[in-house]
Amino acid sequence: MKSWIQAFRLKTLPLAVSGIALGAALAGMHGKFSSIVFLLASLTAVSLQILSNLANDYGDFMKGTDKAANRTDRALTSGSIAPQQMKTALMVNGLVALVLGLLLLYIYLPNLQSFGIFLALGILGILAALGYTLGKRAFGYSGLGDVVVFIFFGPVAVCGTFYLMAGILMPQIWLAAMGMGLLSAAVLNVNNMRDTETDNLSGKLTLALRMGKRLSLMYHKALVLLGFIFVFASFLSEGGSLQIRPNLTEPMLLLLVYAPVILLLTRHTNRVSELNNQIAPTTPEARAPWNAELKNLSLTILLLVTMYALTVWLFVG
Repeated sequence: MKSWIQAFRLKTLPLAVSGIALGAALAGMHGKFSSIVFLLASLTAVSLQILSNLANDYGDFMKGTDKAANRTDRALTSGSIAPQQMKTALMVNGLVALVLGLLLLYIYLPNLQSFGIFLALGILGILAALGYTLGKRAFGYSGLGDVVVFIFFGPVAVCGTFYLMAGILMPQIWLAAMGMGLLSAAVLNVNNMRDTETDNLSGKLTLALRMGKRLSLMYHKALVLLGFIFVFASFLSEGGSLQIRPNLTEPMLLLLVYAPVILLLTRHTNRVSELNNQIAPTTPEARAPWNAELKNLSLTILLLVTMYALTVWLFVG
């Protein structure tokens, strides 16, 4: 069981829930929050994230990437889980994600057209979770991972959750979705900045590897800064337009609440800058500080969304 828990990579799950939580918080701002939708959507997102984590373990193992990187922390490379067991787990988890998604759509979508659109998005989500490292055209090996993460952790998660609760979309929601997508891409970028040396040896051409150290660091800082600005702007604007609210008391309160989050994000970017100046890590011990920043950034994003939701509940909803 310990090996499976490690393969699930629990530290990645807060990010999976953050987009759902942000969409739900925005729905609460408009008096449309649904606890059942939030629960089912969160379970679906977690299941898809676990599916992606297992698929990454299997795909990198089959391509020899983890062996080249000396990734003894991965389940298949370490031998704690057999390849056939992982294939079975992938099928079971994919089925669980599909069933949860179908249940959510069947109960809460008002018409057949909406059901068809969301079903297509759900199937694409499963294919994206599998396709990051699996197959000859795995997009994680061609620098497209950032785009896919932006789409599914941003617009699909945030806008999809809001639409399931409210039945509509508006400009304010797209602002939040873009912010969440950018922040999620930043998490992936930390992972890829850490692995540039070993990815280069195995032919995994991530965006961070293509850009090099200096540009990937600038890119990372831009993702974090713009992501935060877009999320905050979604609270600052009115729902049906991008005009600034006439009453700025609530946004100013949110900014005060966000002060610790801003400090954490600043500390994170400074720490990544320091790590980026060091020799690229090639051992589990050397990767540990990078892994800590991955965990810290994911939890900080979840904290940002939690503060957003609390402010909505206390001052708006």
